[in-house]
This record gives sequence, structure tokens and C-alpha cells, in this order.
Amino acid sequence: MDKRQGNILLSRLPRGAADFIRHVVKRIRYRRKVQQEVLAELANHFEDEVKECASAQEREEKARRLIEEFGDMELLAALLRRAKKRCRPLWRTVVARTFQAVGVLILCFVVYVAWHFTGRPVITTDYLARLNSLVRPPADAVQNAAPLYFEASRLSDTAWHDDSEIESKGGGDESLEEWKLREQGIPWLLGKKFEEVTPEHKKRVEDWLNANEEILAMIVAGAKKPYCWPTYQSGSGRSMLGIQLPPLSGLRKLARALRWRAWLRAEKGQFEDAFADVKTCYRLGQHLRGDKILVEQLVGIAIEALSLRTARDIVDTHKIDSAILASFQRDLEQMVADENFTISFKAERLCAYDEIQRSFTEGRIGKGHLYVPRFRQFGGQLFDYLDEDGLVSRAIVGPIFELIVLGPRLLRHPNKQETVETAKQWFDYCERLASRTAAERHAEEEAVDKKLEVLLGDNMFLHLIVPATARIAEISDRVRADVGATITILAALRYRQDKGRYPKDLNQLVDTGYLKQLPVDTFSDEPFAYSQTDDSFTLYSWGENCSDDGGRVSRDRKGRPRMWSDEGDTVFWPLPEPQVRREQT
Repeated sequence: MDKRQGNILLSRLPRGAADFIRHVVKRIRYRRKVQQEVLAELANHFEDEVKECASAQEREEKARRLIEEFGDMELLAALLRRAKKRCRPLWRTVVARTFQAVGVLILCFVVYVAWHFTGRPVITTDYLARLNSLVRPPADAVQNAAPLYFEASRLSDTAWHDDSEIESKGGGDESLEEWKLREQGIPWLLGKKFEEVTPEHKKRVEDWLNANEEILAMIVAGAKKPYCWPTYQSGSGRSMLGIQLPPLSGLRKLARALRWRAWLRAEKGQFEDAFADVKTCYRLGQHLRGDKILVEQLVGIAIEALSLRTARDIVDTHKIDSAILASFQRDLEQMVADENFTISFKAERLCAYDEIQRSFTEGRIGKGHLYVPRFRQFGGQLFDYLDEDGLVSRAIVGPIFELIVLGPRLLRHPNKQETVETAKQWFDYCERLASRTAAERHAEEEAVDKKLEVLLGDNMFLHLIVPATARIAEISDRVRADVGATITILAALRYRQDKGRYPKDLNQLVDTGYLKQLPVDTFSDEPFAYSQTDDSFTLYSWGENCSDDGGRVSRDRKGRPRMWSDEGDTVFWPLPEPQVRREQT
């Protein structure tokens, strides 16, 4: 029955009855079809009762009595509604209850999401102050090398390009080397090996070194300081993520400058001065190690390795008196005697704790959940983590991406307390792992990988901010092997000069006092592999695969020797044949 038919029925009734029926139907608050059915039923009831009345007044009086008999209008509407619901089919009841349940769930979800997305982090701990306290020893500021290093780095920013740079119009006639020299200048030359450049280029580097001797003197002065500690600054109320990428490119370039000066001095026979530059370079690397930011430690390791390679280049290229070699070996042994080659994760731990307090809510019901606006700042890293197979376009990164992809993960993400505990367990394990040798880690490689995976679990936040632990620890083992091999090579060269022959084995170097003890290759947990050849000797580490490949040199895809690779050994001596630059005719 439609509305027009209902109005026709009501038009045949007394006015009071029609109004009563309209009000009752309106208060039923049920489906329209049911309302029309109730209207028809009530209209028919009233029509049957008043049809025998002779006059309009009698009809009105009869309708009034019937309305009084029905009683309270609200109660009548409620009773009619219940009756209709009891009479509906079972399937309709099931559907209705299902929709009601879904509605309640949606309402609860909306309330939860609103609560979840309106939380705010609370900064409770100044981890930056803790870090600055961690890296600073109990020493006076005059013993700190950091100001000298960073002042030298600052001054060098304007010194990399000199007035003697080549002029070239560019174009198709310009070679790649000429283009790099024109565009990058001295930094490009400093990155080249000594034997790979022309005499003109060597002269140009020497002129630059002489012109900027004061800058290098600052590095030398810094290397003589007993301590080096930076003062980390992230800005008022800002995250510590900004300090994890310190500006160290200038120091790396200055380390290369020291390497070049050592080469040039050695070429002139100034071997003691050359080795002094090598030691300064190594000391610079040492000063960047310790409980500092991970990037600083890695740059320090790279500078240490650079200085040791330079020392081996010099002793391979030049015949140097045994007394000078002995002095350099003694100084190097003293420098590394107390060096802790283990990577420190203390600063990274503090940075992680700081980011947790900035990325999780605080002071609400529960134990803290991810703060979405902060979490979205991870941007591309987050996308790469969630879409490893590249199935989704980066164009959707934004609110839609957050709602569809991040939403379910964020709502069930481990809370703040659980994340802090996981981070603590992770860094504890990292420190234990870093304290082991490369051979020990390699023997348990599968167990280590599984342990790291289990520790992080489904904590998406920590997956994005924790470092690649095993790889970093391995890099630290490289420089430890580099030091031991270089000291052994110096001892063997001295033995040859003094005895007229190389030792049969490394034990002879210890027995005759050329070595205090046998350096251990941490990639085998045994002394370095050593063997005599016709006119020299071979000294190598087992390398990253922690297996003896018989001294087979590892190489890259172009066949060039590589110090460290998953295949082959790391051969420290003899040095690979240099790729001498062809002279342009």
C-alpha cells in the first residue's frame, strides 16, 4: 500500500481517529512498509467500529472512546513495533541483527581510530645530553682534537679548487678524465692512486699540498691530542636522527691528502716524514672510533684502512732501511696496543630510544602506540619495506597509502613498552655479536640471521631504524686484520734485510724478536696464512668466506683485484700489480 492509498483510508475516518493513527504510525519508527500495514490495520479497525453510527457527532464520540481504550500512544506504538518484529521471517531477523552488529563494530572502530590518531608523543628524556656525556672523557677541552679536525675540514671547503685548474671548452673532444678534473679538481686527483696519474698531475697535487700546508698542520696537531669528542647538536626539541649523518666528507678528503703527501715524500726518500703522515692519518681514523655515531666509526675504519694501504704501497715501492721500518713498526704497535676494534652500538641505542619516544604516544590509556604523523616521515624507506616486490606505485604514498596499507599494521603494531624492550634486546645482542670474531659469526651465520629476524619480529618501526649488524661487525674485523697483516709485513721485510732471506714461517719472526706475538686473522681465528716464494712471500687472510682458498686473490667483474670479497682470499702481500696510467702521446 502506498501513501496515496493510506490517505484515502484515513479520509474516511473521523478527524480525531485519523490524527491518532498518523501519530501512532510515526512513533513506530520502523520500516515504511510495516508503517503502512499498521496504518491500514488501525484504519480498518476504526472504520468497522464507527460504520454503524448514524451521525458525524456520534462517529466522533465513538472514535474518541476507542482512542481512550487504546491508552498511551507511545506504548501502543512500541507494542505494535515489537509485534511486527516477532512476526517477521527468521532470515530478516538474522540480517537485521547482523547489520546491527556490524554497525556497532564500525562505531567502535571509528572511535578507536579517532583515539589512536589523536595521541601525541611526550619527550621525557634528553638522550642527546646522555650521548654527549657518553662520548666525552674526563679531560680538559684543550686535549680535544675535534675542534682542530672540523676547523681544518671547514677551511678545506674553499681550498679544493685552485687557480691552476685546466681550462676546457668541453664537448665531444674532452676525455672523461679531463671532464672529471675540470669539474672536481683536486678532490678527484686525491682519490686516484699515485701510479695512476701523470707527472703533471703529481706536480699539481704537490703544489696544492704546499699551498694548504696550514690546513694539514691542523690535522697533524689534532692527531697529537689524546682525545677526540664532538659536541652533538640537533636543534631545540629536534630528533637525534639528524646527527646520524655528520659532515665528514672533508675529513675523508684530508685523509687522502695526507696519503698523497706520504707518497710524494717517499718518492723523495723522506721515509720518516712519509710514515709520520701515515701515522697521522691512522690516528685521525682512531679518533673517529669509540662510542660515537655509527657513521663516524665507519669513516674512522675507512681512514685507518687507507693509511695502512698507503704504508704497504710505500714499503712495496721503495727499499727502506730496516731501522726506519723498525721505528715505524714500533710506533704502529704502540698506537694499536690499546685500540678496541669492536664496533660500539651505544650511540645508536640512544638514538633509537630517542626516536621511540618521539614516534609513540604517551600519557594515555594503554602503553603507547605509534604516532602516525611522525611515522609517515620515514617515507620511501617505509614504502620499500612494505612493498618489497614493487607491486604498488609510489604515487599512492600519502593518506590513501596510509589508510589502506599502513592502517591495519599500525593498529596492531607493538606498543611503546614492547618496542623499547625489543630495542634493548636487539642492541644487547648486537654488542655480543660485535664482540665475536668474524670466524665465530660465520660459523653461526644461519643462527645469527634467524635470531635477528626473531628479535625484530613484526615490529615495523624497528625494522626501519636498526643498523645492518652483521655487516658492520665484519667491516670492523677487516681493519683488525689490516693492522695485524701490516705489522707482520714490516717484520718480514726487516728480517729479509737483516738475515738476507725471508723467514720460513711466522714463528721465526716471534722467535727472533721481530714480532712480539703472532697476529691472529679473525676470519680464521688462526695466524695469517704465510708461505715463501722464490723471491718474496705471500701473506693472506681467509677473507669474508672464512675459508682457505690457497691465496687465490679475489677479483671484481672486470678482473681487478679486490681486497675483500665473498670469493677468494684477502691477499695483503705481494701487492697486486698497479694499473699504470698510459701516458698520452
